[in-house]
Amino acid sequence: MRANDAVVLALSFLIGVGLSEAGAGLLIILAAVLATGAFFLWRRADWRKIILISAAIFAGVFYCAFRLSWDRGNLVLGSGTRVVGMVLKAEEAGSLRRLTIAAKGVRESVEVPTFSAISPEYGDIVEATGVLASAGGGRVSFVSPVEAKIIGHTRVNPFASALFQLKDSLSVSIKKALPADKSALALGVLLGDKSDFSKEFVQRINKSGLAHIAALSGYNVAVLSIYFSAVIGFFILHRGWRLIVASLGIFSFIVMTGASASLVRAGIMGFIALIMKNSGRVTDVKFPIIWTAFFMVLVDPKILLFDRGFELSFAALLGLVYLEPALKSRLNRVFRATKETWVGWKEVAVQTIAAELAVSPLVLIFFRQFSPWAVISNIAVLPAIPITMLLTFLTALAGLVSSPLGLVVSWPLSLLIGYEEAVINFFGGALL
Repeated sequence: MRANDAVVLALSFLIGVGLSEAGAGLLIILAAVLATGAFFLWRRADWRKIILISAAIFAGVFYCAFRLSWDRGNLVLGSGTRVVGMVLKAEEAGSLRRLTIAAKGVRESVEVPTFSAISPEYGDIVEATGVLASAGGGRVSFVSPVEAKIIGHTRVNPFASALFQLKDSLSVSIKKALPADKSALALGVLLGDKSDFSKEFVQRINKSGLAHIAALSGYNVAVLSIYFSAVIGFFILHRGWRLIVASLGIFSFIVMTGASASLVRAGIMGFIALIMKNSGRVTDVKFPIIWTAFFMVLVDPKILLFDRGFELSFAALLGLVYLEPALKSRLNRVFRATKETWVGWKEVAVQTIAAELAVSPLVLIFFRQFSPWAVISNIAVLPAIPITMLLTFLTALAGLVSSPLGLVVSWPLSLLIGYEEAVINFFGGALL
């Protein structure tokens, strides 16, 4: 089987999964199969290929239905259900506490919003009862805040426990070194922690088109991977070694920030973008992208339609790989550029515009909003994000050694965060 045929079959499987996730009936599924077959018949494809494509669509439909039933186990959605599970993550959101637990006998993670006066940690066993609903992306959630209580503790992975403790220590160190408003943004940029964002700031950062800088999404990691490659390129000329060192940088960043499932996925997106940028073989990019999506959906079929991070990650990646070269070629002619630079403002502008064009339709669908200033605000802020992350990390480490040292190291970070806040407030408030 040729590589292109394998990509078509993988796409057909993804179509089947999407139809099943969308709750399509048998008639709609049959119509989709017939439409796909008619298209390839019009393209004069061999009838055996059309049969394989149709079979791949049905395989996606049945696989998704099977996994939904298997992953959910004994959980019953839409009615009162008792859930017992181990705490994976606990986040503060004002007076509300959001727990993510691994429920017994269930492959999906369960989100437990609660006002209960408990302070669970990774490894604690909690019990909660309430009405559950699908939250998408391999998660279910209680419909409203419920009572939760700690009923025990289990042996945990020491490496994972150390990672969570490191993340908590870094957060405390940053909060000691910076004022509350600046530490909130610094934690968002470095660790994706938005729990200290005020409602007003959330509105401004969304309107400015800069919400992604505090999301640790595939967009962030893909752009960050390009900066890794750019900086390392000044010291390492060999393309292979540059790719290895940059990949290690991405891996270290993922581990340092907790190695959550969404961040691991984002790292894969960034790694693919890095390979494509270094190989220069844009014509072959569809193969790794489609097969990466295929294997991710194979592991968790629910992410295809219900995980916005997954969809935005792929959209941004496709924008960086397909749209950026076309935009760069046109803009280079306009500006009469004779040499490319990875750290120049034109390169940042082209990458930003390409990614924004790719994700804008999804942002409009998901969030019912679109910022006309997003490209300008991103060009103003994105070049500072890698430096902000580095300075935030150095400030946190210095604070762990000594609080006065953390205050000293935080001075340049405070200035940079202040600039980013000014951009967010300007484009998210004054102009809108």
